[in-house]
Amino acid sequence: MTKLTDLQLINGRLVFDAVSGKFYRISDSACFLIEVLKRKLALDDIIVAYAGRYKITQQTAQRDIEAFLNDLGVMR
Repeated sequence: MTKLTDLQLINGRLVFDAVSGKFYRISDSACFLIEVLKRKLALDDIIVAYAGRYKITQQTAQRDIEAFLNDLGVMR
């Protein structure tokens, strides 16, 4: 599984995985999630922030965040 410390954001549109040496083009929402996850906020706080930023329900935000975290695990 990819660790957040292995990921480096570049100009908010690319992420570099220092372990695999691969670059990935990411969406604005993925960039936002990587930034807040690196701050080690509580999951509930991340859900509230994500829902507020993208004007979606907290349930949708939680589903999106869980899907994103699962995707991180297969990014390599």
